[in-house]
Amino acid sequence: MSPAGSDIARYGLRRANPFLGVVAVVRTTQGRALSFDGVDWQLQVLAHPPRGLWSRDGHREETQFFRFGVWSQARGMSRVPLNPILDVGQMLAVAQELIAAVQNGLGELPFPLAPELELWLLDQDQAPLALLATALPDSDLASLGSPDWSAGGRGERPFVSKLLSERGIPERDAGGRFHHAEALERQVQGAAGRRSNRQWFRRSADSAEGLAAGASPELAGRHLPATDFPALPLRPDWPRADERRLVADYLDWLAPYLLALPDLDEASRAHLERAALRQALLVDALWRLYPRIVDPELINRARVEAKLRRARA
Repeated sequence: MSPAGSDIARYGLRRANPFLGVVAVVRTTQGRALSFDGVDWQLQVLAHPPRGLWSRDGHREETQFFRFGVWSQARGMSRVPLNPILDVGQMLAVAQELIAAVQNGLGELPFPLAPELELWLLDQDQAPLALLATALPDSDLASLGSPDWSAGGRGERPFVSKLLSERGIPERDAGGRFHHAEALERQVQGAAGRRSNRQWFRRSADSAEGLAAGASPELAGRHLPATDFPALPLRPDWPRADERRLVADYLDWLAPYLLALPDLDEASRAHLERAALRQALLVDALWRLYPRIVDPELINRARVEAKLRRARA
């Protein structure tokens, strides 16, 4: 993730629940930069926070990340307003160092994924069903809680299932209900059962160790083969045909984000590239973070379509 002996680390982290692809991270000793598209970078700088909003009592001993600004190669840096009690001059020096580290790493995008712990929702047989969260190995897992699985698919980019549309079920109603997303969430919750067990896992190439944090006692310390884990954030295999179709609709809808995963087999990646073509604007925003492209002509077609759409808007 970084050269030996370097104070700079460059890596990717998955954005789970709902799955929104990968965030690229550049980390220095005093700051970090985050990008969701490989173009715009949010700059965060470590600093000692003041003891109060406009406190004259100095600063706290611990440090925390402050959002300092946004940088892109085309537009440069724009800063956000900061509390004047902070050492803005020192923070600017850190931000400039961070920008240099980002610039030097742009040619390496997408960065390799960092080793992560994974929190999975389990089915009634205690097998991994849906990815709930990821965390760096030194994270305080207890502080991350135990989230419910979310399909997302609300707001500006609603999830629309072809299967449910064919059945006359509207994607949403005037009361603010998102029926397609809710239907999938009910299906996943039903597969998890009333207990809805969750478990953190430490993955290796061929197996995974179940951790004790937040898990039922009988699950702590178990080992599962790597083949028990879906390659995608939601298991695609379901007992009934309509269940499989609903999940397939959802995974196709997630395709522009899923293409950022590095371990997809060739057939899965090719299928997702075809599905992603229907969401050209997202593909054009995210393609820099795709580790591999099976059909470059297809992705280029999506990018051209996105540019035409923006020109007409």
